Amino acid sequence: MQIKNQLRHDFKSMRLLLSDKNKKDTDICRNFLSSEIYKNADRVLCYASLKDEICTDLILNSAFEDSKAVALPKCMDTCGNMIFYYVKSFDDIESGAFGIKEPKADVCAQVRNFSCSVCVVPALAYDVRGFRLGYGKGYYDRFLQKFNSISVGLCYNEFLRESLPADEHDVSVNFVFTENKIIEV
Repeated sequence: MQIKNQLRHDFKSMRLLLSDKNKKDTDICRNFLSSEIYKNADRVLCYASLKDEICTDLILNSAFEDSKAVALPKCMDTCGNMIFYYVKSFDDIESGAFGIKEPKADVCAQVRNFSCSVCVVPALAYDVRGFRLGYGKGYYDRFLQKFNSISVGLCYNEFLRESLPADEHDVSVNFVFTENKIIEV
């Protein structure tokens, strides 16, 4: 656990020094949006990015424009449980747990069917095996254990590693998208 915490610190520091962040974010999102994975999905489960994360606004806006069902997670407790809710626009989003932008659960419908979905999973870094260095709360690992559709990670080229520490409860994504690569796991 100490190694993961040190890596989290290191990658967070690297994010602050990232040059051309906006261009890299756009290139990563366009790479994903041009993929058959995105095109074939009826539902896009995504996250509303924090300032230092890969900005997902392009993905969300494109999914809205493409009339895909768009859903964001809401943290339900501090034990790593989250529920996805459909959002129709950025108006359906508010600041929630950990300062994360979440769906307004009182006006948004809960996702109950995950078929034909793609889930975009946040992380600080990924490795070529699809394992991620997350934020250490376990929300996505718990969700992905039960998720039967495609999961993808977005990652800067320079944050992609050959191997990151993975525990038995860690769940890898199916694909990792960088500025110019798609890695199938």
